[in-house]
Amino acid sequence: MKELRGQKISIGIISLVFVFFLYAGVSLAQQDPRLDLKTTAEKEVKVKKNGKLAVERVPVVKTAKGDVLVYTITYLNVGKTPAIDAEVVDPIPREVSIITESVEGKDTEIQGSIDNGRTWQKLPVMMELKKPDGKTEVKAAPPERYSHIKWIVKKPIQSGQSGKVSFKVKVK
Repeated sequence: MKELRGQKISIGIISLVFVFFLYAGVSLAQQDPRLDLKTTAEKEVKVKKNGKLAVERVPVVKTAKGDVLVYTITYLNVGKTPAIDAEVVDPIPREVSIITESVEGKDTEIQGSIDNGRTWQKLPVMMELKKPDGKTEVKAAPPERYSHIKWIVKKPIQSGQSGKVSFKVKVK
């Protein structure tokens, strides 16, 4: 009889532990932060208003060489817990060159990549160039070399909280 009770207790404990881990796994999964991202692209156009030239943004329908496009990424934490050090990464299309001084993001650390996201540096991304005499020189990477931009949001993004980051590019 003692053994039977011991087995029942063991089975009961095992079941209880299993249920705990199952419940904890579901609870943790439901509480994880999750960012929903929405990207919009607009084109800057010059318009005449009250006899003066002004710059407005319009939805991108067609582009031509020299057009300036503005990419805005809006993020929203749809999870149940804060997102800490969240990263928003965006590839830069090959047909454009980034305007590095236009990269914005409140409460973010901004980084760039010139090697398809394998390595990251704070802006401006620096690179080594070999000079004709064989010596190397460190210079800021030209805008057309950038492949990705990354924002690391330094303040926790609470559940239901949103923000936005943006950058401009010029069509090649």
